Amino acid sequence: MIIITINQEKCIIEQEELFEKGGEEMKIRVLVIDDDEDLLFLAGKFLTREDERIQLVSATTDQEALRLIEEEEFDAIVCDHFLGHDSMTGLELLEWVREFNPHIPFIIFTGRSQEAVAIRALNLGADYYLKKGTEEFRELFSQLATRIVTEVEARRQEEALETALNELEKRVEERTAELTKANEQLAKEIEERKKVEDSLLLQRDLGNTLCKTENMIDALDRILKAAVQLDGVDTGGIFLVDDKTGKLDLSTSQGISAQFLKSILGEEKSLDVTDPMYVSRKDIDDSLRKLSDYEDLTAIAIVPVIIEGKTAAILSLGSHSHDEIPVTDRHTLEAIAIQVGAYMARAKAQQAIIQSQSEMIGVFDSLQDIFFIIDGEGYMLHANHTASSRLGIHEDNLNGMNIKDFYDEEVRDRINDVLRDANEGNVIKLEVPLKSTEGSNIQANTRIARGSYSGQDVLFVVIREK
Repeated sequence: MIIITINQEKCIIEQEELFEKGGEEMKIRVLVIDDDEDLLFLAGKFLTREDERIQLVSATTDQEALRLIEEEEFDAIVCDHFLGHDSMTGLELLEWVREFNPHIPFIIFTGRSQEAVAIRALNLGADYYLKKGTEEFRELFSQLATRIVTEVEARRQEEALETALNELEKRVEERTAELTKANEQLAKEIEERKKVEDSLLLQRDLGNTLCKTENMIDALDRILKAAVQLDGVDTGGIFLVDDKTGKLDLSTSQGISAQFLKSILGEEKSLDVTDPMYVSRKDIDDSLRKLSDYEDLTAIAIVPVIIEGKTAAILSLGSHSHDEIPVTDRHTLEAIAIQVGAYMARAKAQQAIIQSQSEMIGVFDSLQDIFFIIDGEGYMLHANHTASSRLGIHEDNLNGMNIKDFYDEEVRDRINDVLRDANEGNVIKLEVPLKSTEGSNIQANTRIARGSYSGQDVLFVVIREK
């Protein structure tokens, strides 16, 4: 409301300043209609004297007046009521003007005793009326000039105010539209940001879970449950790919069968999927829709899990609520696929390590030499069959014993020094006899070297009898 008041006052002030300037653009064009040419002459003479802004245009007949009104623009009209016996009356002309211009100031001249005409003129929309012959011409035209200027200025101020109000309404509408659009954009950004935050939390929780999960099938099941929590995904499965044949093995699923992915890719094309595929509602193949379980499916995501450049698994997911998988969810699914690949690669590497260690232990157990794996303090982690038989201790009992138990008391300090040097990375050669459980000495050459076993630093001890 305050803004409107300020604009109203501003418009009035600007209007008054323009009137005071008296510039050419603020002339007042007046059409005077009267069949008395002498009166028209006097009007032109006296009205322009009263106010130099007034520009007079005269018409002596109704037809001439009608033509001028249609062809030109005027700020005010002054019209005699009686224009001749064969002409329209001033009241009839007033009615005609008001049909297409209800706001132009219109002043009626009436006779001396025509109060009824004056009243009807006002009822028809005249702004003022003057009686001829009641004053001298100078006084009459002075009064007429004052009334013309007053009515025109009032009308111009109303138009300026109306223009200002319209402009204000337009600006308010534009600003409201801008704010509405900005609010919608902000709401959209907040929603997208929340989706990104939820995605990051999901990936973090999934990463923590995978670090604690050793079973592959259990891990894949957890991964799938995380994926279907996304807003644009509600069904899916994880397929393992045979790296030789390319055949698909459905490891875990929620609402997806093994036939689903085969219907999309074919039987032997899983190895060809190296980039994510997203299928929208309009692109879903009719052959898939024929499968009764998937006729309501509206969007599909097929995201490969790549390990060492090869497709090791495929995340196959779908939606029944979105026409396409949202962009944010696509990024999340691709990030999950990377986590799956990292987990599978780690599991594969761990399996390789276990296999390698198993093979290594098999080799050590076949040695004719005594072989120990000990920790940095000398405690047994593993002993081969030769060690068990030569020392006279069962293998199960050897584990947990300390290597120093097999040496005489007087050399144990030396053994401590040897272990310290070996832990520092030095390869140690030692010629000190061992003691069996029977108390006999075993003359031997001993080699000790640092290594790794089951993910921890250890010392390998090889003892060869002389």
